[in-house]
Amino acid sequence: MHWSDRLQRFDRRWIFLIMALAIVIPLYVPIGLPIKARPMTKAAFNAVEELHAGDVVLVSMDLDPASTAELEPYYRAVMLQLKRKGVKLVFATLWYQAPPLVARWLRETVDVAIAPPGTPGYEGLPDRAYVRNQDYVYLGFREGKQNIILGMGANLPGVFGGKTDDGTPFADIPWLRNIHGLGDFKLMVLVSAGAPGAKEYVQFAQNRYDLRMVAVTTAVSVTDLAPYYQAGQLLGIVAGLAGSAEYEVMVGKPSIGVQGADVLNAGHGVVIIAIVLGNLAYFASRRRKK
Repeated sequence: MHWSDRLQRFDRRWIFLIMALAIVIPLYVPIGLPIKARPMTKAAFNAVEELHAGDVVLVSMDLDPASTAELEPYYRAVMLQLKRKGVKLVFATLWYQAPPLVARWLRETVDVAIAPPGTPGYEGLPDRAYVRNQDYVYLGFREGKQNIILGMGANLPGVFGGKTDDGTPFADIPWLRNIHGLGDFKLMVLVSAGAPGAKEYVQFAQNRYDLRMVAVTTAVSVTDLAPYYQAGQLLGIVAGLAGSAEYEVMVGKPSIGVQGADVLNAGHGVVIIAIVLGNLAYFASRRRKK
């Protein structure tokens, strides 16, 4: 039997096994391929670096558990960057699936230090544990999609009843007294898996209040948001897992995003090799028959 015929009769289960190994092995044995940040990622990073201690930043957490693999690495990296800048943080969400996820992320990244002094592999400025209603607030979830965005732009305290998620009045938090709407935030960080999210914030609020916004989104949604970056309505975009890995490297603390990038590279390599071999076998077989 000719080699091309044998290759075309190759048991596809071996391909599944090779793909499984390509996914699992890099998680334990990092490949360490170089990661170069794209301009959109650099722009998002620089927008956060321009903040000063005491600036108030809104983090809109509009996602569900299915999108965490792509968005969580960025969230953890940008939290470290924001906390070491010493800014005040306001968290909210427009997705009903998000509150349990947000509560866990706040416990793991805001209530405790992400990179205290002496953290292995990290040489940047350390962060510290933030205190709820002193360094940050969580406003919770509101249903209403675009209407909520419009309401937050005009009267943010009114949308949330003048209280944080745990019932603390805005008036009892000194740095919140000057936050009346979206236009009072120095920056908005949009962790967006879909609608409502970054696209709706741009469409309904950005131009009206001249907002400074950066966004992270899943890879399949980048094409929807890229025109807003080109128009200057989004200061930067972090594109899916690959963009999150780039952001981790820029922040100086490679973690699950870089590990995920290794898995993507290995998996894509297997797919490319399989496509090349399949086409070689097909054309060799056709040529031989002729």
